[in-house]
Amino acid sequence: MVSTHIRGSIPHLVALSLCLLLALAAPVAASPTTELHIKKIAADGVSVIDEKTVDYRWLEANLPVQGDGKTHYYHQGPVFEGDPWNPGEDTNIKDKDMGAVKGTDLKDICELVGGMGEEDIVMLRAADGMTKRFPYKNVYEPEPRQGPMVITWYHAEDGYVPDYRSGMRLVFFADTSTNPNGTHVFGVWDMHECFDPEYWYFYNGEYPTTTGLSVQFISEVIIESEEEATGSIHVNSTPSGATVFIDDEETGDVTPCTISGIEVGSHSVRVELEGFVQPDEEWVTVDANAVTEVEFNLTLEAESGGDSSSDGGGSINGSIAITSVPMNASIYLDGNMTGLFTDATLKDVPPGEHTIELVLPGYPNMTRTVTVEVGQCSLLDLIFENITTGNAAAGTGRLVVSSVPANASIYLDGNATGLWTNATLEAVPAGRHTIELVVPGYQNTTRTVTVVGGGHTALNLILSPVDYETGANTTGRGEPTSGRPAPSNPIEAFIEAILTFVGRLFSFLGMGESTITPLEPESTSPPSEGAITPVPTDTPVLPEQTPGEVRSTKNHSGGLYIDSYPPGMTIVVDNKKLVWKTPQTVYGLREGLHNIRVEESDSDGKREDSGYQFEALQAWVYPDAVAPVLLDGLTNRYKKTIRIDSETYQGAKFTVNGVFPVGTIPGDAAIEGAKSWITVFWNGTYRSHAIPPGIASGETYTVEPQSEGIVSISIRSSPPGALVFIDGFPTDKVTPCRVDGLSPGQHRILVSMPGYLPAEEVIRIPEEARTGGSITCTLREYPHGDLLVESTVPDAKIYLYGRYTGEKAPHTFPGMSIGTYEVRVVSENASRTVDDVLVTPGGTTQRTVVLKEERR
Repeated sequence: MVSTHIRGSIPHLVALSLCLLLALAAPVAASPTTELHIKKIAADGVSVIDEKTVDYRWLEANLPVQGDGKTHYYHQGPVFEGDPWNPGEDTNIKDKDMGAVKGTDLKDICELVGGMGEEDIVMLRAADGMTKRFPYKNVYEPEPRQGPMVITWYHAEDGYVPDYRSGMRLVFFADTSTNPNGTHVFGVWDMHECFDPEYWYFYNGEYPTTTGLSVQFISEVIIESEEEATGSIHVNSTPSGATVFIDDEETGDVTPCTISGIEVGSHSVRVELEGFVQPDEEWVTVDANAVTEVEFNLTLEAESGGDSSSDGGGSINGSIAITSVPMNASIYLDGNMTGLFTDATLKDVPPGEHTIELVLPGYPNMTRTVTVEVGQCSLLDLIFENITTGNAAAGTGRLVVSSVPANASIYLDGNATGLWTNATLEAVPAGRHTIELVVPGYQNTTRTVTVVGGGHTALNLILSPVDYETGANTTGRGEPTSGRPAPSNPIEAFIEAILTFVGRLFSFLGMGESTITPLEPESTSPPSEGAITPVPTDTPVLPEQTPGEVRSTKNHSGGLYIDSYPPGMTIVVDNKKLVWKTPQTVYGLREGLHNIRVEESDSDGKREDSGYQFEALQAWVYPDAVAPVLLDGLTNRYKKTIRIDSETYQGAKFTVNGVFPVGTIPGDAAIEGAKSWITVFWNGTYRSHAIPPGIASGETYTVEPQSEGIVSISIRSSPPGALVFIDGFPTDKVTPCRVDGLSPGQHRILVSMPGYLPAEEVIRIPEEARTGGSITCTLREYPHGDLLVESTVPDAKIYLYGRYTGEKAPHTFPGMSIGTYEVRVVSENASRTVDDVLVTPGGTTQRTVVLKEERR
């Protein structure tokens, strides 16, 4: 009986002890703060007009210091006998000595983010969550009996925070005018006379006291303003000098210009320039504290009175824009030297046919006939060929090879070309040739084609996947792998290709997964190029990287590898239709979120409705990396939005299915896929949490740390030097490397570098795993070159695809897909667009844009 009673009492005693400990600990839960986060909120209660974080050292060094460290300042506690307002100011004061303190005037702190308006309120928030609000007049126009409201960071007895145990603390630096003993006291009657009644503070709701206004452990200063949130619009035009109208009102500015102080929301923008057709207005959305950019390309406006052939009618000449590779070729017009060198534009050229000749030492002269139309600019982009190349080009043609799936190695007449589908083989000798396509996991495919001299031949093949259960097929040249015979007809092959693609799609969307498990001893299949290969979990991980192995990112742009099912869709990035079709790498995009969609080509307007439905995606661009984007025209995407909350993870960042952008807990998450998960980046670790499939839209999913089994994973790539991302979060490490802090559960691994297709895979780390093992990947190079953009005006902004790249001249963009680009360079007072800049494989294309700064 006794022993049983004791056993039953122990849990109660433990619980009681814990409660007592918690009760005793509660008063000291908060601790001194050493810095302030100051921000000004717009009238909508959401938009941040400005914000800044400073510590006590910065405040002391940069703003006027209040207090001398000798004078003591007092507040007054509640008065329980007689008049609780105590006009005589002689009760409950000495024990409320705030000390000989020094600090910074709250008014000066507010000015760091634009200051307060007369109708504004400032809220002081303590580290323990307590808040107090004060109106403008008490902060900016205090009466002497109140004195300045000072956030103190120094106490004569304790020193600076955090040794100053109640700092940062609000203290009212009252004068001595109302105290009978000549003491600096902010009394309760001073509060009565200086503050409006809604700001009085009462102890137990009955006894006025000013000690309750002395907020301790202040961490935030938040101005709740009545200002409307504003942003800016940067307006540019080609040519410049156009008058700008916002919401049909003339601004008084001409392009290029940045117009500030525009309320957030939608606004119409238009420009006018004499002699040019007025373009349609553009509607833009202005965000708080952000610059929205809008571009206008203006056309030459023809004079009235007919064309140049009309009697008595006026005529307008045209122009010819000429570029060459290499550049700096002398330009001759109709046999006459112009004195210009490529790249250049010949202006004021009469309409009609003209002969352009380019002369460049070491290359054969090139001559072309160009037709100039009234008021139009004709484009001429030429590539010089040396004598050897020119002779070899005779009797050759072009062969365009594409496949489903893409990225198959191309062999021409048994020889590796070094290219992958989809690609163009240049200068193929006229006649019959054998094309073989090889991609791991699919049967090799061979076709015979006939190339016509000077012609263009296209070959499009659907590859059949390998089944590893029966038969034998080849997934590499001369490398037998178990598999089943090829499908008996093209329809079967097409269906298998679709099923394989959909399976890969589900994995991409997080609906499939790769579990890191030991490979079976009899498994001999080679890893797929461009894919991550998991290695057994008992494989030792790499040692931790040394600081010298971490690559620091200095650029602001990266790229996307955009694919679709079916392929061959026209790519649209941020509402700008590109000349490329999927799959394609688009590099030179500004870091951040971009809107990606694709659409079917319909050049002749005769295409019937295919039934494919593509939804736009938002994709994140990382600096110095290529991220994958997949758009599916077959599968409908079902999304739901849930709320993510946590006690432990408050304020931590999280991603959904391992993909940027990030959210902050508590926050909303858009979920899709049957096996969705979130990853919380917490204290340097990647905490994976599976989302219950039955959770309904609008419900809250509360997550807490479940396991302490944090493991490391080794990541290698060929070639090395690729950036590594875990669940969308940049690790700032490059391969080969070790990444620490992965919890059990699903994780998305991305390995990427410019010039190579990214490798990505979803893995699962088992519970109680001792290591995350090791994964390797082979990055497949795509045809690319570098683009160096220079400007005669330093730090001019560089635009690609009609959008600001985030880079300023001079800048080199690596990993640019082969093709022509429109490059625009914009300075404060000038801009210029260079069309048809050709990026060639394996080298650096250099363009120096000449800007003529206009004095404003």
